[in-house]
Amino acid sequence: MKYFYRLGLFLGLMVQVLLRPAVAVAAPFTPGNIVVARVGEGGTATLTSAATAVFLDEYTLNSSGVYVLVQSVAMPTAVSGNNRSLTASGTSNSELALARTGNGRALLLAGYGAAPGTTGPTAGSNISTSAAADVVRVVGVIGADGSVNTTTSLGTAFSATNVRSVASSDGQNLYVVGGNSGVQYVALGSFNPTQLTTVAPTNLRVAGVFDGNLYVSSQSGSTIGINAVGTGLPTTAGQSVTLLPGTPGNTGTSPSPYGFYFADLSPTVAGVDVVYVADSRTGNTAGGGIQKWSLVGSTWVLNGTIANGTASQLTSVTGSVTGTVVSLFATSGTSLYSILDNTGYNVAPALASLPTAIATAAANTGFRGVSFAPTAPASAPTIASFTPTSGLADGTVTVTVTGTDFTGATAVTLNGVAITGFTVVNGTTITFTVPTGATSGPIAVTTPGGTATSTASFAVIVPNTAPTITGLVPNTAVAGSAGFTLTVNGTGFLSSTVITFNGTALVTTLVSATQVTALVPASAVATVGTYAVTATNPTPGGGTSAGATFTVTTPAPTIASFTPTSG
Repeated sequence: MKYFYRLGLFLGLMVQVLLRPAVAVAAPFTPGNIVVARVGEGGTATLTSAATAVFLDEYTLNSSGVYVLVQSVAMPTAVSGNNRSLTASGTSNSELALARTGNGRALLLAGYGAAPGTTGPTAGSNISTSAAADVVRVVGVIGADGSVNTTTSLGTAFSATNVRSVASSDGQNLYVVGGNSGVQYVALGSFNPTQLTTVAPTNLRVAGVFDGNLYVSSQSGSTIGINAVGTGLPTTAGQSVTLLPGTPGNTGTSPSPYGFYFADLSPTVAGVDVVYVADSRTGNTAGGGIQKWSLVGSTWVLNGTIANGTASQLTSVTGSVTGTVVSLFATSGTSLYSILDNTGYNVAPALASLPTAIATAAANTGFRGVSFAPTAPASAPTIASFTPTSGLADGTVTVTVTGTDFTGATAVTLNGVAITGFTVVNGTTITFTVPTGATSGPIAVTTPGGTATSTASFAVIVPNTAPTITGLVPNTAVAGSAGFTLTVNGTGFLSSTVITFNGTALVTTLVSATQVTALVPASAVATVGTYAVTATNPTPGGGTSAGATFTVTTPAPTIASFTPTSG
């Protein structure tokens, strides 16, 4: 009977797997939009601590200045191929921190590989208390195109506790934190993570990658606040966790840091120098809201707090910088906030308290993390043609390059040499002036999406020099002489050089760069006089030499006859 039971169970599971739908791909995200991690589908069923469906809600600012919902991207609730389920506890506000990769290409979050409704080891218990051997913890990587990748799991890490946050610079090397297990490093698609930190604190809240370094928030003992993990982006065990100097530590005021956002606002301070921290304290407790800290010398100084008053707990904050203006977005369990801070480095934030929420979670749902939408990699540019295809390198020739995806071009080169002052007319046209001294070669255009190089080369035309005449052979003739060949010596002669005799162009033959010959007709020397001989090289450049003198002399007298011949 046991055999038939197991066979029936196996067949039943196989049928369920085959009937499960494939993970749908949502529409691409729009750069600049805001994305909020949401737990719960709404409706009449209240949120519970069991595994609950997770969605990414994308908001955009419409023409009326109102944030409206664009789409909701569902995380998988069943296994599909190599993709696992990704759900979260419906009541744990510490979960579902949302982050964008350092390169901006994807969103990251973590959850449970369990179907909705799954509980912990006992009926009604929180899914977070489940053993990792029963419910594996899963990482979700969501691309700018809306694709969802949940192929990465965390082995036995975060067993019987919350998995909370994921950070990465590239979406391939992932750092995960939660209620135990320290910082876990795992490669995309792997299921065998490395625990980077084993000393306290191992109970961590949010991870983030900023300025090429890994940071985590903690509410444990002397590490309460934002901590650096090792140096750079470590991938091996034995890393230290170091509290940013000056930040709370165990101050006795019970700070409760969660999400954080680093910014670089001072040109005189190397690297990031301001950090905004979401502190989940509420009510009249000082410090709850969004704290602003600045790095002064070697110590972080609290500039002030945008208080949340009686709003629900803030657990997530993200931002972007334009000049010294910081655009912040923050979430509580029920609300999404937009905040501008234009006061810059080491000055109290512009607002003293949170403004009115720009979006509110529907009934029986909850907001968790917030992030800017990911952006797709820029398409590589292409060069179709350019005109003219040749010209002088004297700063007077403008070349027009046509192609695709020129927007945001960062460099243009001619024969490998950078062109300064190029103009991106639009996404398909770039113009530039051929600089003095340029050489022939291909044209290349570089954008964030890559570099395109023309198959043809722009031919730099070298201007002709002006010729000079140093001597004529012969330099005289007798009036009435027959035609002859004139040898002209000088410099700068070309195959196109033309010798002119008294204003009349002669048939000219190049001997070398220092000698040409010209056929002088008898008519040119029929009359006594002094005549100018010049050499002319054509454009570009070129010119006419100074005249050399050719003299036609009076012929010597001759005696034809005399008579009488005697006398």
